[in-house]
Amino acid sequence: MTGAAPGTRTRRLPVPNGTPLVVECSGGRLSGRTALLAGLDARYAAHLRRASADLGRPDLGRADLALAADDEDPARRNASHASDLLFHLRHELSRRPGDFGGSIAFPRLTQGLLAVTSWQAVGAGEQEAAAGRLESLLGESLPVGPARRARVVQWIRQAAPGPAAAAGPGAGAYALVARLVDLVTPELLGPAAHRRGLRWWAAREVAGPGTDHVQLSELARRFRGDPDDREAAERQLMAAFLADIDSHYPLWDRLNRLPRPLLLLDNAHTRLGRPVLRTLLQAWHDEPAGTRPGVITTVLAGEPSDSGPDDTAPSTRRAAGPFWRQDRPGTAAGWTVRLPLAGLGLEEVTLMFGTEHPPPGTARVIHRLSAGRAGIAHALVEAARKAVRQRDSAEPRWLLDLPAHDAPARTVHEQLLRVLVPEERDLDRLMYYCQALDDGAADLLGTNYPPTDRSPLNVQEARRLLERNHWAATAHQTHDAPFVQDRTLRTLLGHRLAVQVAGRLGTQTWLDLHSTVRARYAPNAAGLPDQALYHALAVHDTGAVARTLHQRLTERSAADWLASVNLICSAPHPPGPLPTVGGTDEQCRACQYGEGAVHQAIDRLVGSLWVQSHPLSAPTAVWIDSIRLQLLTLAQHTGAGDQAVFFQAHETWPGRLRRWHQAPDLPT
Repeated sequence: MTGAAPGTRTRRLPVPNGTPLVVECSGGRLSGRTALLAGLDARYAAHLRRASADLGRPDLGRADLALAADDEDPARRNASHASDLLFHLRHELSRRPGDFGGSIAFPRLTQGLLAVTSWQAVGAGEQEAAAGRLESLLGESLPVGPARRARVVQWIRQAAPGPAAAAGPGAGAYALVARLVDLVTPELLGPAAHRRGLRWWAAREVAGPGTDHVQLSELARRFRGDPDDREAAERQLMAAFLADIDSHYPLWDRLNRLPRPLLLLDNAHTRLGRPVLRTLLQAWHDEPAGTRPGVITTVLAGEPSDSGPDDTAPSTRRAAGPFWRQDRPGTAAGWTVRLPLAGLGLEEVTLMFGTEHPPPGTARVIHRLSAGRAGIAHALVEAARKAVRQRDSAEPRWLLDLPAHDAPARTVHEQLLRVLVPEERDLDRLMYYCQALDDGAADLLGTNYPPTDRSPLNVQEARRLLERNHWAATAHQTHDAPFVQDRTLRTLLGHRLAVQVAGRLGTQTWLDLHSTVRARYAPNAAGLPDQALYHALAVHDTGAVARTLHQRLTERSAADWLASVNLICSAPHPPGPLPTVGGTDEQCRACQYGEGAVHQAIDRLVGSLWVQSHPLSAPTAVWIDSIRLQLLTLAQHTGAGDQAVFFQAHETWPGRLRRWHQAPDLPT
């Protein structure tokens, strides 16, 4: 996309004909989206013009960005998120890295920014912010300090002599546009660049024919118009930015493969980021083809389904392209290529331990639990490394209770949850609602939990939080799914609940919670439905589970029966011993026909698979061998059709379990 090989100043790559696409890298929370851009920035720092910005933050991730007062009417500001971004990109790309070409001049953009920036002091902080933006145009020609500020004051006084100067940058309205543009641009960029910029603006027809200064004045007026006018003015500024970059690459430089700039834009999915990216793509689409920068953006999205090592689906790990278009797409969205952020592989998680040697299986548990998300894997690895160095227990089963490396006063699971769900109220709600297997169960829990939260909209607000973060099905998707669909988050929340139940909440809270939801699922002809058995197993009511599954054995196909076992055995584990559940000694009706061996096999299958499917469990031979034996027993006691299914499960499930798979993901 840029023509620059990473890590070297001399090797230049061929750039295809056409226009590059804007690359959108999507990933979930803590998947490494920001780290990806930081890595690219570091890799090309020495020899490529690049600019980074966090579109989700008002200051774009720059502490020195001049912002207006908080109480100012945003509709009348002398700047917008798009214009602030362009100020920032102009500053970053004007600097000359290494030895590739001269500095990029931005006469068109500079003139446009001067026109829209300083003409309406409407808020207490706007005058100061406008002066700060003018200061940023000086770049590195004057050091930050009194000399730079004095130069800006001098510009204002020269452009608006007399009483207007005393009024500050907001005075004089459009009469200031021509004077300040003609004063500042030649000083910054030289007379020739100033004239080139004015010729470009004269041809723009921002709102009809007119001279260059008329177009710039009209640009300033539209920038302060209604939202549609402002968006149109922002597109003009973005077009000026792209035209300035294109003019820096004449034919000779293109033949010599002069590398193109690289823009790294984080959090383009946010409320602030979406309009800016839309403006960029529209200008990309509307303007004539030319030399364009490489643009990499990141957006929050749901996690892709798990992929094996031989998966060839496009991602940030493997993508053959194309990343260029010779033709023109029908819409601006056609200039985007979307790539899911590739998860970490097991080998990469293992390498994160460096010279530390954790207990066997630790890297595997971290890889499975994190689902390859770099931020979560990093936190777990660092906690385990610290435990190894201090000779504490780093066994996988206790992994989530280790102190966090960056917040030793908290356990690593608590610290991860604080990052993922910063608000205490939201975290408490999700801690209880993560036990729900569907939206209706969450609504039922919301009537009593959290005990101190009496908001009538607690479940609705929790649902919107999940949807915004891509942790749950959206309104148009199925509701037959766990309320918290993201497994990693569900595991962390469930662990937090178990820890609190073992402490201040008490085991009765666990029993009450699961009993409340279990009662929602009425028995049918085949006994309790799967969801009720899931909650029964969560409170150690293995008797109800075994009786119901035994009764179903002759009433359902083997595939359906194994699918039920898959779901039921993914139930959460209580934090410790629970009081005896009533009705556990009830007689099994299916056992009246002399099938005691079958009932025992079902009971042992459920118990062994449940233990083996704990999120922090490593493959354990005794449990896997028991699962294999019980499936063989069921194959021996069923009809021919079902026998083949059970026998196949007897052959395949143990191997899958040894390869770190668990319920509910075993094949049926």
